[in-house]
Amino acid sequence: MAFKHGLRNKFYIGSVTHMVGTTITWTEVTLVESIGNEDTRDEAEIVNRRGDMKLYGVGKRAFSYTVTLTYDPADTATTTLLAAYRAGTMLSIADMDGPIATTGTKGMFFDAIITSAPKPEDLSAYDSIELTFKPSAESTFVPVFTTIP
Repeated sequence: MAFKHGLRNKFYIGSVTHMVGTTITWTEVTLVESIGNEDTRDEAEIVNRRGDMKLYGVGKRAFSYTVTLTYDPADTATTTLLAAYRAGTMLSIADMDGPIATTGTKGMFFDAIITSAPKPEDLSAYDSIELTFKPSAESTFVPVFTTIP
């Protein structure tokens, strides 16, 4: 079965990062409205007189998630996300095609920092906010797509 990414997927955060010997307690972010991800590579364009075609080489991958959620100041996951953004701390992220504890569920895991987030206003409760997650340079855990055994 292919990885499903849409209305039925689940987005989780954990305050413990992926390190040897740690167990992550996952919290589902239930106020997610939409999830988008970027997965691209740097590219080098090669233009010379050897042929008629431009050629390309690839470099490092750029990977990020943009998550839109309903802002609710009373929601635990929302306050955790905004606190991590303000403090610049890492979170564990899991974007899954079903419940994380279910055998066969597929998804992407990584340790992330939140690089952009709006400053919610008191009167903006229940408006949408957008957060951008990128792999943290402080983590030794490389983003990985996996299936729950």
